[in-house]
Amino acid sequence: MSVLSRHRTKWGLDHFKVLIKALEYGFATRHLGLRYNGNLSEAEVNVLVGFADSALTVPRSQGCRTVIMNRAAISLTSKKHTTTDDSTTAAELTECHLCACDVAGFRELMKEIGLEQKGPTVIFQDNQAAIQIAMNRGSLSKKTRAMEIRVFSIRNKIEDMKVVPIYLETKLMLADIGTKALEPAQFVSLRDQLCGYAPIQAKW
Repeated sequence: MSVLSRHRTKWGLDHFKVLIKALEYGFATRHLGLRYNGNLSEAEVNVLVGFADSALTVPRSQGCRTVIMNRAAISLTSKKHTTTDDSTTAAELTECHLCACDVAGFRELMKEIGLEQKGPTVIFQDNQAAIQIAMNRGSLSKKTRAMEIRVFSIRNKIEDMKVVPIYLETKLMLADIGTKALEPAQFVSLRDQLCGYAPIQAKW
């Protein structure tokens, strides 16, 4: 739907066919919703977990981030970045920064209602180079030097024990659902995990 919305003024027959398919899918799955699991271990109850992923595209990358709690999504955003990324690492760092900002806001909200998070919130990433830079264990190359402000923002949140990036292989990345077209089986698997109809395969 995010991609289709970019063709509201200059649409053709192919866009219309895709829109019909999207409407058919929405009607067929209209009974599905979000199901939050209350039967969790004490360590999992009301704990925020983030997923951030990005697909490098020209001129702007498509990013997706989601925050889940009690094994279902409470926030999901899929949109193009407002800046141009010149490498996969830069694209992943951009989305990690955006996810960290979302998480910081949710942590403050949780604190206000008496559900303060006890430790840093895990943000799963599938790019090890981006994690190394965010953890201040890798220098910024010429290509990623323009990312300094966002990288420093992530590093500050890590130092303040608000977030911590953890590597997760791509096939388990829930945010992958919003970065590219997926095979039907992979799409259904990620959708069910995001909506709480299947156990999330990532462990934290």
